[in-house]
Amino acid sequence: MVNLSFSAIYILVFNTSLAQTFSCLDILPNPDTSSPALQEFDRYIEVLGCLKFYAEPGVSDSKLLHAASIGAELLDNDENGIIDDDSLGTYLVSVNAVLPIFLEEGSVAEYSMMENDDGSFCTHAVLYSHEIDPNAPVDWFEDASLEEILHTINGCGHVNIYPSTFALSPPGASQLSQSMDIARGGQFLGVPGAYPDEAWFHYTDITCDYECMEIEYLYWAIASNMGVLNTPEICAAISEEWELCSPTLLEQTDVMIHSIITNPSFYLPQIPPNGIYCPTDGVFEVSNFVNPFIFPNPSSDSFTLNLNSLFSSVVSLKISDSFGRIVYSEILSPSTNEVNIESNLAPGYYLLSLYSQESKNLFSTSLIIE
Repeated sequence: MVNLSFSAIYILVFNTSLAQTFSCLDILPNPDTSSPALQEFDRYIEVLGCLKFYAEPGVSDSKLLHAASIGAELLDNDENGIIDDDSLGTYLVSVNAVLPIFLEEGSVAEYSMMENDDGSFCTHAVLYSHEIDPNAPVDWFEDASLEEILHTINGCGHVNIYPSTFALSPPGASQLSQSMDIARGGQFLGVPGAYPDEAWFHYTDITCDYECMEIEYLYWAIASNMGVLNTPEICAAISEEWELCSPTLLEQTDVMIHSIITNPSFYLPQIPPNGIYCPTDGVFEVSNFVNPFIFPNPSSDSFTLNLNSLFSSVVSLKISDSFGRIVYSEILSPSTNEVNIESNLAPGYYLLSLYSQESKNLFSTSLIIE
């Protein structure tokens, strides 16, 4: 398993209410101050080498640590210091997954990031300072960290590396979308005038399109399965949107999504985070893993593939289109570094995946064909 761990120092932060965040994560100065999109953040934490949390001036260290610790717990759910899903980790690195924490809506950092987004990073959600509560006990109905971080991990990672299960488009193409159509009582590309009586997921925000609703649906299912919504107060508060607030209700009612999120092949988190991340077995080695890379990218009819740290592990590659269909595959040898795309792929965005002898997805990255 690839070790995407980190060197750590122990940080204990007390806020004014005497609640605490205990984390083995480093708060570091923003290394990307030369980036127009990221220049207004002053601190960041890189979690497990694959997910970056940036904080704007005015966001407290305790809130930054709290959010980053939750991210670490979701990616390393058994908290042994190593990311649970190698494929997810390497893909999040390849797309430069980012979760920004803004002081407030319309802040300087938010404006700068949105105005200068050049596609060099992936962010599927944001957090505002008032949405983060590092106080104990954690109330996931009041604290938006769990939801927004799951949106980022799912949206920047799972929907791309496991497209047949999690792809967001076209409607009905993936198991996730098929499951959501059942949960909503039909396939609605927008918000219907009224949901059928048999629906248990009835999202009504007209600004949220079909793909957005899939991400929301996946969050509700994971949160319910974790048991973090299972109180009378929360069940009542969310019932207008989501009815399956307990693990039992989810398993008995939404059989399809329950089987997806509990499938061990996807390593989705099963244990709820608590904002305290400090691996118990002391695994803090700095990884020497070097990602494969493609050059040139964008490409036309051929490209160079450098396997780097996966040199001895990869035996094949597959290229999938935006619908998750495999459009090109090739068996690789240790001497392979030039890949000729004989199928004349149409211009567009593709997903290139590298596999081991056991057909395990070791690495995925985007490929652009011109």
